[in-house]
Amino acid sequence: MARTPRLLEAAKVNLRHLATFYYEEISNIAVWWVWNIPFQLLQVVFTLLLFKYYALAFGGSSSLYGGNFMAFIISGLMVNALLDSALTVYYEAIGALYLGRVGLGGVHLSRRDYLQLAGVSPLTFVFARVSWRFLMEAVMFALYLVIGVAFFNFPVSTWGDPALAAGIILLGVIACSGLGLISASMYWIAGSYRGVEPISWFVRLAVPLVAGVYVPTEVLPHELRLLGSMLPQTYVIGAVREVMLRGAKLPEVAPSLAVLAFQAAVLVPLGLLLLRFSLSLARKRATMY
Repeated sequence: MARTPRLLEAAKVNLRHLATFYYEEISNIAVWWVWNIPFQLLQVVFTLLLFKYYALAFGGSSSLYGGNFMAFIISGLMVNALLDSALTVYYEAIGALYLGRVGLGGVHLSRRDYLQLAGVSPLTFVFARVSWRFLMEAVMFALYLVIGVAFFNFPVSTWGDPALAAGIILLGVIACSGLGLISASMYWIAGSYRGVEPISWFVRLAVPLVAGVYVPTEVLPHELRLLGSMLPQTYVIGAVREVMLRGAKLPEVAPSLAVLAFQAAVLVPLGLLLLRFSLSLARKRATMY
């Protein structure tokens, strides 16, 4: 019973830190919207125009999804934006935790040490960073969708169940978060803070080609299709396209959901174990850099 007040106080401290983090970010949101959103809009529009005129220049059009090449591209880009965040955000949060510096009376501490002295769990900081990044990527998802519908004939009338599409994306984000946690664990296991992190580097290199973001997986050679079948992104993007562009129902995408559920059940616990081991190495080594 004596521990209960201490646990309640620790919970209050962590919640205050989380609230402070969100307050600071929301305080800057007006600047973010006014300054960044126009650039984000232009980036999305010019990216989609590039693909449109690329297809026209070579006389190409996908025979899939009613020949709507732009719908194929837009759906791949907007879904992969969320999945790519799940792949990289955990490593970035760990990097911010250990590389970030806080100055106190001329003494510079890592953010990790500062939080520990303040009685704030580092996991609270990581959660704040991760959740905020997903919120911002949801904005990008919406931008792709709105611009696609308004200017690039992205079909609305053929949409299937939006809740099913959202469920597929959520399960895909969880599965890709498993890869992201494994990537984050490389911070100390492989010492990737020195340079390139190999897990996310390889996955991000492979996904645009083998996961169906830009080209149908059906046109790929067997070796590349086999590589794509190992990545959660392949199943998420394919299943969401089936739902959004063909109106597929749950039984039709159930095989992809089963694979995603299996990948999530394996990758997330593995990622958590590796990340825990990685952070234990940081404490043992007391690394200074």
